[in-house]
Order: sequence, then C-alpha cells, then structure tokens
Amino acid sequence: GRGPLRHTTTGPAAQLAGATFAPDPAAKADGHDQELLGVASAGSIVVAIGGETETADYRGEFLVSSDGGRSFRLADVRTPDGAEPGYGDTPRVIAGSTGAWVALGGSHAGTAVWTSHDGQTWTRQPDSTGAVFGRDKITRVARTANGFVAVGDTSQKGDYSDAVPVVWLSSDGRQWERLGNDQLKMSLPGGPLSLIDVAAHGDLVIAYGWSTDGKGRIVKDGVWRSSDGGRTWAAGDVPHPKGTAGPGIAIGSTPTGFIAGRNAHSKSEQYGVVLTSADGVSWRKAGEIHLPGYGGLQRLTSSDRGLAAVIGGDKKVLIARSDDGGTWQNGGEVPVPSGRTIEGVAVTAGATIVAAREDDGQDADAVLAVRDTLGQEIPVDVTAIPGAVRPEQTVTSVASSANLRVAVGGTNGDAAVWTSPDGSRWTRAGDTGGALARPGKQRLINVTPGAAGWLAVGYDGERPLAVTSPDGTTWHSAPGFDPGSGHTATYAAAYGRAGYVIVGESGFSAGTWVSSDLKTWKPGSGGDLEGTKTANRWMRGVVAGPSGYVAVGGVSDPTVKDAPQGRPAVWTSADGLKWTLKQLPQPSGAAEGWFDRVAVHGSVLVATGTAGIASGRTAFAFTSSDGGASWQEVRLPKAGQDGADSSDRNSAATALTATPHGFVIAGAAGRAGRTDVVLWTSADGRTWTAQTPQGTGLSGRGDQWLTGLTPAGADLLGVGISADHRGEQPTLWRRPLP
Repeated sequence: GRGPLRHTTTGPAAQLAGATFAPDPAAKADGHDQELLGVASAGSIVVAIGGETETADYRGEFLVSSDGGRSFRLADVRTPDGAEPGYGDTPRVIAGSTGAWVALGGSHAGTAVWTSHDGQTWTRQPDSTGAVFGRDKITRVARTANGFVAVGDTSQKGDYSDAVPVVWLSSDGRQWERLGNDQLKMSLPGGPLSLIDVAAHGDLVIAYGWSTDGKGRIVKDGVWRSSDGGRTWAAGDVPHPKGTAGPGIAIGSTPTGFIAGRNAHSKSEQYGVVLTSADGVSWRKAGEIHLPGYGGLQRLTSSDRGLAAVIGGDKKVLIARSDDGGTWQNGGEVPVPSGRTIEGVAVTAGATIVAAREDDGQDADAVLAVRDTLGQEIPVDVTAIPGAVRPEQTVTSVASSANLRVAVGGTNGDAAVWTSPDGSRWTRAGDTGGALARPGKQRLINVTPGAAGWLAVGYDGERPLAVTSPDGTTWHSAPGFDPGSGHTATYAAAYGRAGYVIVGESGFSAGTWVSSDLKTWKPGSGGDLEGTKTANRWMRGVVAGPSGYVAVGGVSDPTVKDAPQGRPAVWTSADGLKWTLKQLPQPSGAAEGWFDRVAVHGSVLVATGTAGIASGRTAFAFTSSDGGASWQEVRLPKAGQDGADSSDRNSAATALTATPHGFVIAGAAGRAGRTDVVLWTSADGRTWTAQTPQGTGLSGRGDQWLTGLTPAGADLLGVGISADHRGEQPTLWRRPLP
C-alpha cells in the first residue's frame, strides 16, 4: 500500500565543489572551532582526541602519532560494519596500552564509545554500547590487567549539587557494567562526592575524589583502592609529608605501582612532593619537584616510557619529567595565554605531549604542544595535519533571476556570496565593503532577487545580518535596517508586490521587516506575531504569492505539559506588516514539528519541515490551494536507502523550491553516517513521487544533503554538503528539471 518506490539516477551526480566555493585566501581564521580534550600514550603511539564544529554538526577526531608525538595524522574511524560514523560525537577521555584502547565521550544518544586494538584505527561502537552510562558524567578511564575502569559521578537533580560517585567496568570496551554508590559505598563529609581521577596497575586500582561546598570549593578529598579491577573498593590514604597540607592530589600509575603528588611549601618556595606505592596501601616519599615559578601541581601522567608532571605557573605551565618518580628534571614549559586551557598530557620516551584548547572569544583552536626530554619544542601544527582542520565552506541557499544565479553561505567564519550567469561558472563577490566580514562569525542563509536588487539575510554573531546588492556583485549592509534591541534573528526573505519581506524572530515573538526599495524598513506588528515566554512564536520561511505573503514557522503550545511543545504555524499578510496566524496540527505520529520552508506554484503553496517522532525524525509537508487559509498534510513516499522504511526512522526536509512543473522537496534519508539525498517531486502539491539520486555528493559513504534548490532555465540547480569523518565540503548539482 505504499505505492511505487523509484530508485532512479535522476540525472548526473553532483560535483564536489570545494574549489568552486573556495575559502577566502586572505582570511586569517578557518571559521570552525576546534579543541583537544584528552591525550594518551602507549610505547611510541600517542592519541589525542577532540573535534571540530562543522556545518553538519560536531566532528569527533582522533589524532594519532606512531613516532612518539613528533608527527600526527587523522586516524580512520568506522562503525563495526565498516560504515562512516555519524556526526555529533565528542570523544572526551581515553586510555589504552598495547592491544586495547578505549575512548568515551558524548553523543546525541547519550554516551559514545570507541575501541581500538592499536590506537591507530578506531571503531565507533553502536549507541547501545553507551546506554549503560545513561546521563552519568565520566571524568577518567584507565586500562587494567583485564580491561578498563572508568570513574565519574551522577546527579538526580541534574546540577550535580547532589553528586554521587559511579564506576564502570569493561573487559573489552564493548560491554560495560555500571556500579552505583549502593555498591561502591564511597562517602566523604562536607558535601556531594565526585570521582575525579583513576589509575590502574594490573588489577590494582586507585581512585581520587572530592566533596565540594555550594560554591564549588573543595571541602574534603579522598582516595579509594580496589584489588579486583574496580569491582570492590575500600577507603585508602595518601600521607601528608612535611610541608604539605590541605586537599589536592594528582595520581598516576607506573610500571611498578602508583605515584601521587601533593603541593608543598616552605618559607622560601612552593614545590611538589611525590610519593610512590607498590600496592596503593603503603606509600613512601620518593622525591620532590622544584622548578622556578612553581605554582601548583595540576596533573601526573605516566607510560612505560616515563613520568611527567604538569605544574601551573604565571601564564604558562611547567613540565617536569622523571624515570622513577624520585628525580625530576625540567621538561620545558608551555605558554598559557588568556583563553587557553590544558586538557591532557601524555609522555613517551622522547617527548611530553600537552593537549589544549584555545579560545580568544572569536575562534577556538586545538593545540598540541610537544617538548623533548630537554624541554625544547618539537613543532606540531594541528592545522597542518591533513583533515584535522577544515576551513569553513558552506553554501546554504541559491536563487535565480532572469540572467543570474546567486549562492550564499560562508567561508572562514565570514559571510560569502557567489554569482554565476549559467550555474556552472561561479565567481566570488569581492566588493563587499566589509559588509560580510566583521569580528565574530557571519553566515548568510537565504537570498532573494527583486526589482531593486538582491537581498540576503543571515546572522552576524548573535545579531541579524541583512545585506543588499544592485547586481549580485557589490554588496552592502542593508541601509536603514534596524532589527531592534534584544534577541532578534533573520532567517528568510522574499520579494512581492509590497516589496521585500524579511522574517525571523524578535524576542519571544515572530519578527518581520518590510521594505519597498531596500533603503527604508518597517517592522511588522500585531497580536498574531506576539509570543510570550511560555508560548513563543518564530518564522523560518516566507514566500510571495498571488494574495500577498505567506510565512511559515512554529509556535510553542503552553497547554502541552512536560513534553515538546513546538507545532507548525502559518502566517498570511497582504502587505508584510499585518499578519494573520493559523496554527496547524502536529504532523501524523509526531511529538513535535514545525515548518522551515515554503514555496508557491500558481495558486498552490507547499510548506515543509522535519518532525520528531518516537524513533527519530521524519520529513513532512502540508499544502494549501487557497492562499494559505487552509492546509492539509500530504504523504511523502518512503525513500530510504537503508531499508524500505528507513525514512520513517530518520529523514529530514532540507530544501524546497517551486519549478515551472510544480514542486521539488530535497531531503536526507538514512541513519547518521549513511544519509543520502532524496527528492520528492509533485505537479500539484498533493501527490508526490520519491526519487533517490545516485553518485558523488548524493549517495554513498558518509552524509550528503542539499541545502538549496532553484530552477535555472531548463535545469534544477542544487547546492549542498558532503561530509564524512575526515570533514565536509560543498557540493554543486545540476540536472534537468523533474
């Protein structure tokens, strides 16, 4: 009863268009944020983990070195069946040794788990592997003789003012067992208890934790010991040698047992005291760390190649190295300018590797600071690692006039515009007068032609961005456009009989702005635009039709308690200033959904969106034949590539346009890492046919989707994105009109 399912080629493949929509060669930033959140070593293998924000989502990364930290490459990551992992995963903690590695982090589903036998190639395990972690917070993981032990805490309230410790055990990284505090029976006086660190030597494990007061200050700390790989625990103690006082311990493991460090002070200096233990019970003082500028021990780490300590200093961290924990040498220093945070340290025979994140308020970068045994810098530039840092290249929308095609998006953190006479040869608009490049990040997300020229809208940091051009080549900030104070956002624009209309949101209300000449602007008004804190309203798309303007978006329904509230909404207006709201029912089977695009062909309107359903998300569409006064939901045929009903479980509407022949909806169907382009076409807006185009930029390994569509003469012109774990780049697709 599903009707025909057409798996057709629907024209030529798309082309990867990284060179067509190229980064700005004069830009000083890449436009993405990168970070490193941890690092571990075993022998000469070093693995640093973190990721990069992309247009698609967060892209988790594993940077691996096989020469002791002197050079790195982007590691290959796959799912157990060899497919691409989906975006949205953030690896945060890592541990491993010869034969077995594991990394744990966050994902849209909860906790993500990766495993590796050599640290050089990684497998992203299914979401079910991380289900045991629930909403718990993982702070460290360590390799034991027979597997792994991870520590952290959990909170019933969600704010960790009631934190209690949690331990997880695994023999292989693929199956985990959770031990709550009913089993652990760990406690400290003074407040909630969190486990902060863990170290393992064979099946002997020690964990370190602390309790805090209401202001987050450490009230009491403690050490617990396990002799069976982390299954049962007993309170332990690390002595306070002369000169040490108060809480604060750094712990680690060594080839012969454990190491712990405490801060100490005398009348003349601050320094570190290092203790060692073969069993985690009996401790002895092994040595002291004395370095000029010593400010406080932050972390101890070890491998089979040595020990390293990270010590705070004035706008820098100091590194100390040791072979046995008794004698420590100066291992160099790493600058810590404002905005840089040290996230991890690893040690090999010839180097100490520090992983960091640097954020200057405009751009975040990943940092690998490597020092040899004499403290000299070994240059490692993360931006030079192939695939580790990809400059932003995003094309979000495309539109056509009689003799010009204009695409908009962003590169290197700045907004960008490209023009083409035919959809094949593209030129970047260079004469922008600073309108598209400012401090912070800009991106254009929609563009429309009109009688007075072109109008494009997007965002400038957290503020709206509106720019105009008489010819598509020379662009300037929209004169007279004042979105007002407070939170405002601009998402789409259209041109009609009353002029240009921009839609978005203003505070809790839907926002509209109108101009007849691109020189002066008036805001829309009226009760049907106004929202409240508990019932906000927003517009995402707009089109000019025979009877005026139709905007689509959503409203928050305050009558829905303890559940998603968003539902589809449509506004109509004759002049773009006064609007009439119509709330529509939720799409069939959806918990929440709203519109983000609308198109018109003759007297027929089609609006599309993506709704949340019990098993994921699904594309949906409504149609109207009376100018937007009444709407009916229409059925979009199944078009998934991972099985006959995969688009029910995971599909999204990503672009929409009207053509001389009717309507085309572009979507993406399939699970994360295997998302392919889908086209739904209709002559009347009611009856739809699904097509699954094949080829580069449209289907295959990784994720592909179209972000913009426009008719261009006898052709359909599309722009989009192709993404995998090595990054993403824009795509350009041209095919005959369906």
